[in-house]
Amino acid sequence: MDSGSKEDSEQIPALGPVPATNGRLAVNGELVAEPVAVNGELQPAFTVDPATTSEAEQRGCREFFLGKANKTAERYMRIRNHMIAEWETTKPTYLTKIRARAGLKNCGDVNAIGRVHTFLENARIINAGAVQARRRPA
Repeated sequence: MDSGSKEDSEQIPALGPVPATNGRLAVNGELVAEPVAVNGELQPAFTVDPATTSEAEQRGCREFFLGKANKTAERYMRIRNHMIAEWETTKPTYLTKIRARAGLKNCGDVNAIGRVHTFLENARIINAGAVQARRRPA
């Protein structure tokens, strides 16, 4: 199985590559969701209901939907809803994984939280049209 170059995808253990920035959400080569262009601008790949999860989310972040005690749908929704709320407060500044994790104590390992961030970002739920923060010279 060719997972592509490191620049093209991020390897997720047991789930396979997830395209990093092309807007198409795929897991193990299976298309999960794809943003739609409206008037020349990409729109989110799916809508988010804070109280439920979509099929795209269940397929794209399935580690939270496998019945494990430490990774549950409720935990996924808590992470997702927190990241969306943080994005709403930081718009249009890019929401980093570090900032998104700040309010997520006891919600999972750093890598799982990072994968949710990448999924939401690729789906254009967060960081769509974000402006990178400028670093101050030392």
